[in-house]
Formats: sequence, structure tokens, C-alpha cells
Amino acid sequence: MSNTETLTDRIIRFYRSYYRDEIAELAQHYPKEQDTLHVSYSDVYQWDRDVVDDWLNQPGQIQEYFCEALRQFDLPADIDLGGARVVLVGLEDSDTYLPNELTTDNTGYAAIRGNLGRVTSKDEIPDEAAYECGRCGTMNYIPQEPGNIEEPHDCVGCEREGPFKINDAQTDWEDYCDIRIETPPDESGSPQPEHIDGYCIGPPVHEGGEYGLLGRAGESVVVYGEIERREKDDGMFERVVAVEAVEFPSDDDNVDIEKHREEFEALAAEDGAVDKLAESIAPALYQTEAWSTAMEWAVAYLFAAPRIDLPDGTSFRGDIHGAIISDYGMGKSMFSYGLEKLSPDCIRKSATSLASDVGLTAAAVQDDFAGGKWTLKPGILVRGNGGHVILDEIDKGPDDLESINDALEGKQRVDVEKAGMHAEYNSRVGLLVMGNPNDGRFDRTKAVAPQIGVDSSLLSRFDGIITMEDTADQTVDSAIAQQMGYAYAEANQMQFGNLDEDDFEALHRPVEVDVAKAWIKEARENCYPLFGKELVDNIKQWYAEEIRPMNSSFAGHGDGENMPVPATARVVMWVIRFSQAFARCRLRDSVTTEDVERAKKLAKRLVGQNWDGEKFDANMVTHGSSDKDEDDSQHERKHKIVRTLDRRGDLESEELRDSVDMDQYKFDDEIESLKRNGSIYEPSTGVFRST
Repeated sequence: MSNTETLTDRIIRFYRSYYRDEIAELAQHYPKEQDTLHVSYSDVYQWDRDVVDDWLNQPGQIQEYFCEALRQFDLPADIDLGGARVVLVGLEDSDTYLPNELTTDNTGYAAIRGNLGRVTSKDEIPDEAAYECGRCGTMNYIPQEPGNIEEPHDCVGCEREGPFKINDAQTDWEDYCDIRIETPPDESGSPQPEHIDGYCIGPPVHEGGEYGLLGRAGESVVVYGEIERREKDDGMFERVVAVEAVEFPSDDDNVDIEKHREEFEALAAEDGAVDKLAESIAPALYQTEAWSTAMEWAVAYLFAAPRIDLPDGTSFRGDIHGAIISDYGMGKSMFSYGLEKLSPDCIRKSATSLASDVGLTAAAVQDDFAGGKWTLKPGILVRGNGGHVILDEIDKGPDDLESINDALEGKQRVDVEKAGMHAEYNSRVGLLVMGNPNDGRFDRTKAVAPQIGVDSSLLSRFDGIITMEDTADQTVDSAIAQQMGYAYAEANQMQFGNLDEDDFEALHRPVEVDVAKAWIKEARENCYPLFGKELVDNIKQWYAEEIRPMNSSFAGHGDGENMPVPATARVVMWVIRFSQAFARCRLRDSVTTEDVERAKKLAKRLVGQNWDGEKFDANMVTHGSSDKDEDDSQHERKHKIVRTLDRRGDLESEELRDSVDMDQYKFDDEIESLKRNGSIYEPSTGVFRST
């Protein structure tokens, strides 16, 4: 270009063709809500390849042309975009680097991807400092550069050498923070994460949500900016990036609700909506009785209940928490991967990666980063705010997990105060923890609770604890082996043969993943079913007559002390949250009796299957042995019911219970379990028949 004006005019025409709507939106929200126009590399490349190349090689000069063109763009007379910024984003892969891929040849503008390893707390720096002359009072305005504060030499008023003092009110201040971008461990060529440091001024400091960059530490990130050289104390130099824009790949919302609305609304209207979603979580996993309960619980976990925050400070969490503790090799990983796949927003981590509770909540730390500044580090419960967190291998995690109690209950908030810094983070997530018992396998001669190895105060926050024991059962083991083999065969044939997903049986999902994610996202964001007082009478009677007595029925257990979570009033809130989650699954405006009944049955199974009285009598817990016959195990009780029906045909409930000689609670629980797995059915009310 022969002069600045000519290029500026051309950029204005580019804006009219490509960014008219975006500039209009910027003008509506400028300057408080938005002050930056993001221009796509592909758009500039299509318009003029030379200009986009110049932007990469001479970023400061070309960016100023684009800013000037924005200032001159046709807008209503009362709108002035004089301070607006223009940033180039969306660079091609050839101009995007991991920190360990940068060389001495890298200069100019680039995109750098990696993990946001460190972020300092927000500071303020002057953009243009107003220095007041101590002799004549004249203001001297001096543009500033980060890390290099420059005072005026002579006063523009009296022409003397000061003294000068910064006038806070007349100075233009901007927010500032230091960041570190690290190469992800799985892409690094060295055992230590290679990194590049950078600094952010103004809008980039606040990218990423309510807490800005500070709230997104540890996440994957792409930063755009100019690579500079900075001198170190030893006379050497290091690369730094002057950050212009920040993107979080995890924020790319690829859940298309409208595309799948017709399909998920039809599914939600079906009677089997909850069951179909449950069967879609991990189709390759054979659903034993315990896994069937876990899958139904997982549907409630995914949808959750609406959160309630009243003006007087009263809060009721809607997020659902839980734990799955099982012997080795029972399919927890398959389940957690499936759950992560269906959740619209999920963080899945191993507890082994958590050095302390800092990894879960937040903390202030001090290291060699940014000159030894204190750094606030939000944990995964904060970063997962608004979604789900799945924490595997909980038995191998930090010992002081009970410190996360406040982050899970009530206001679900994490407070950090150290070294003069204070921050409050929301931690409104649904937490699922998974792991093995203390010795890797449950000891059937001991109570369950002491074997879980998780603090009881933390367990009390959970809306259900599912324990699974790997016991030999020829029928079940055969079914598990068949399901695993069929699932592998179908996957193998699909990848290397000509099998289509429509031909899946073992891997068949009743609800496709994209449809499920859209369904869940729509319900969580826009469905708030009302819970009426008329539903409470049903719940209170059930709790008083069926749930509460569990604590005292087995007196030898110390009034429920050997249960992972005793049957307390918390179970009432389980039912309320479950019922609202099931109503959300059905996209209902109000919670129905049907939702409550389903929630009650799920809650009772969750309490019952962790009830040591269900597995051991008092004598076994105390002395490590039992005087009961083998027929009194859960497995044998089920077989006794089925054998009796096979032998005698249809039986009414009372006659059947007398025939198998079981107490009412055990009988009711086994009947429900056998009906669910299809071993028996109810041809008429109160009459049972084997299949």
C-alpha cells in the first residue's frame, strides 16, 4: 500500500463484506460488556493473502490498521469505538505451536496451545500514566510498556525535571496477569512439562468465565499473541508471548439441541424414557443387579434437580453426588467413560493425579513462576462448575478428602484466603467418585463401611453409595462373558469388516450419544419442574415406616453404624432430588407421583444394598462367622423364590413369602429385583409367576 489511508479504506470495505453484524453487536455492548472484535484468519486469507501474512510478520503495524478502520467504520453518531481492539484468531495448524515446538526462528504473531499451568492473581498496570508535576501541577501523559515503567524527563508545562507523581484518577489503568502455557505430558518429549510464559493485559485477563483465566487454570487452552524476547537476570533471554486473545477448546459447544429436539422430545414422552437412557450409558457392560441400580442412579445424576437459592440465603443444592466402590475388574472404567460421553459438560480425572485437596478445591501456592508471586489455583470442583466431575481411584487419592465437604453441600462454594489474596469460587457440580475397597476386594466376613476407606462425613454428602462384590455365580458369570465377547466381536467387525452400527446388539444404544447430550443439556438449562406439597405425605410415610427402621432392625450393628451411610433424613432429600431429575428426564413442568415412586424405589435399593444387615447378621460382624444357612444370602433368596414359583405355579404375595420364609423387607426387595431382571412377573396385582 502506498499509504495508510488506502489500506484503511480497503479494510473498511472488508468489514462491510465480512463483519457488519459483528461490528453492530460490538457497538451495542461497547465498552463494558465487549470491547474486542475477533477477526478470523480464514476470512482475512480469503480477502487478501498478503495482508494476513503481514499480520503474522508485523502484528503491531497491521493490527493498528484494522483498529483504525474500525474507528472509521460507519456507525450511528453517538457511538465511538475509539478504544476497541481487533484480534486475529483461528490460525492454521502451521501457525499453531506447542511450547516445546517453538524455536529461535519463531517470531511475530502465533497461536500456542497447551495447558494453562499457572495464572497469577489480577494486578493493575498503567496503560498511559498521568504524571503530575510537583512544581507546576501540569499533567504529563506517558504511554507505558509492561515491566518497564517510564517517567517523563521534563515537564511539558514548566520544562523542569519534576519531581513527578502518578495521578491515579487521571491514569488509564488496565488489568494484568502472568500465565504459563505447558506442553501436555502426553505430547512432551521430556519428563518435565516444557512451557512458555506470557502476560495478558485488559480483556484476555477476564476470558473464561466468572473468574477469568484464574478460574481456568489446568485446562487446555489456545492463546494468540506476539512472541517477544525478555531479558533474564543472568543476561540471557527467554521467549514470552504478549497475549491478545484466549480460547478454551472445551468451551466449544458442539451440542446441537435444535437438531435433535424432535427426537429427544418423543423419547421423553415414552414410559421407558429413563430405562432407555440407562441402557445407553455403557451398553457393552452386562447389567447385573448392582449395575442396573447404578445405571438408573446415573440418569438422575446426569439430569440433577434444579438448584434453589432464596434471597434470605437459604440454599438447596440440585446436583447429585454418589460413589461406586467395587472389587477389581467389575467395569467401573467402562461405566465412567460412558457417563462422561453422555454428559454435556464433564471433567473425568484420577485421584492419583491429586497431590492434595488443592487439586479438588483451590489453594494459594508460591513457586518460581512470575518472580515468586502467590498464585491461586482452582481445583477440578471449581473448574467443573455447572457440570459433572468423575473422580476415579478414590481409594488411592489424598487422605484428607473430607476437606471438600463444603464444596459439595449447601452453597457449594470454595473459599481461599492466603498471602493477602481472597477468592470465592462456586463448585456446583455433581461429583461421582469410584474406587476399590481398602484391600482391593470386599471381605464378606466384615462390615462394608470400614472397608470403603472414605471419611464418613464425606460419604454423608452422597446421594447413594453403590457397592459391588465379585462373587462366583455360574449363570451371571456366563452372561457377563457372553456380553463382553459379543461387544468385542461387534467392535472388531465394525472396524475391520463390514458391520454397521444398525446391526449392533451388544453395543446397541437405545438413545444415540448426540441425542442424549442434547436432551440432558436442554433439561438442565430450561426444565424446572415444580415440586408440590401434596407429594410430601407419600414420602414421609414411606421414610418413617420403611427406611428409618433399617437402622434399628439389626441392633447388633450399633443402630446402623456399620452402614456406609445410615438411613437418616438425608434419604428424604435423595428422593426429592431423584424425583425432580426423573421429571426433568421426562421434560415435565411438575414432578408427578410416578417420578416420586421411582425415586423411592431407587433410594430404598441404594440404602438396602449397602445395609450390612442385608449381607451379614450381627454374629458375623462381631465374630467373623455366621450361623445362618447359605440359603440366607441374597443370591440364594432369589433362587428360592424362583424355584418355589417354578414348582408351585402362580402364588399370591403372602403365600409366596410364607413359603420361602423371609421377613417382609427382604422379600419385597428380592421381588422388585427379580421383576426388574425379568426372572418373574406379576400377571395380576399381588400374584407372581416365574418366566
